[in-house]
Amino acid sequence: MIDVDDVVFKSINLFPEQIKDSFKKSSELNLPKEYQQVKNIIACGMGGSRFPHYIIKELFKEEIKIPYLINDDYILPGFVNDNTLVVLSSYSGTTEEVLTVGQKAYEKNAKIIGISNGGELKFFLEKIEAPGYFFDPVFNPSNQPRIGFGYLIGGIIGLLFNLKILNLEKNNILLSINNINIKKIEEDAKFMAQKIINKYPYYIVSEFLTGIGNAIANQTNETAKSISSFRVIPELNHHLMEGLKNPKELAKISLFIFFFSKLFSSSIQKRFHITKEVVEKNNIETVWYELRGENKIEQAFELMIFGNFLTMYLSSLYGENPAAVPYVDYFKKKLKEV
Repeated sequence: MIDVDDVVFKSINLFPEQIKDSFKKSSELNLPKEYQQVKNIIACGMGGSRFPHYIIKELFKEEIKIPYLINDDYILPGFVNDNTLVVLSSYSGTTEEVLTVGQKAYEKNAKIIGISNGGELKFFLEKIEAPGYFFDPVFNPSNQPRIGFGYLIGGIIGLLFNLKILNLEKNNILLSINNINIKKIEEDAKFMAQKIINKYPYYIVSEFLTGIGNAIANQTNETAKSISSFRVIPELNHHLMEGLKNPKELAKISLFIFFFSKLFSSSIQKRFHITKEVVEKNNIETVWYELRGENKIEQAFELMIFGNFLTMYLSSLYGENPAAVPYVDYFKKKLKEV
């Protein structure tokens, strides 16, 4: 076991500051008035710049009144036009897929906005005279997007608030993040990491927590260098439960982690309990983790922070460097050589 990387640890503890800083600054930007008239949103991003959109899309599913789609490849939907808001999200500003669809969005006369630390994306937006929110990641000394994704969370919420696409009291965000007990969450996550070591975790989520399941799976892969999946109730009830029988070795390494909330709808709460029972009937270990926050936003922030700590401690148990991504770096290098 190695010591937890100090820079990563600092970044995780500064996660609330990332959100507060970017939310305040992005919500106060001077943006074109015509951007408030858009009919749909296309969010373009990959990895740690993609899942923040997924989190927000599901967390505010009932509050966002226009279609909000995530675009995670090189191709834009055919309906994109001058009534579409295309959000180009790239922590580094160098994401190839995002830059490619940014040019296509410009050719379709879409309304374009960016969120980034700078890089080529900033130059592109300046060239086409499109607005953007460019954060200074002082609260993310690790400089890893998946660990500094609070900048994307706060920045995206701030932009949607700014454009009156998200009807939300500004203080709701700040109060929710200030109410989080980080030390308690860290203790829970450290304990959970001990349960996950040498297991294949399936993170089970639903409703407003769905996007965060995606985030934790992503972080488990990159930060802990460990395989993982996230699954969504009720969708998994229609197929996954029948797939637990084979191969027989599956039961030995699988671990289903149920992230449960009493704020889920009554139907979903029932499904969580019954799904856990079915998984255990297949001799697969389960863990139940209940969120404590008083409202959906608090619970969402709570689970994001939990995922940060969980995957950091898991990386330590595996003896991995949580800040390094050698195969991602190798892949990008080889891609440029082709």
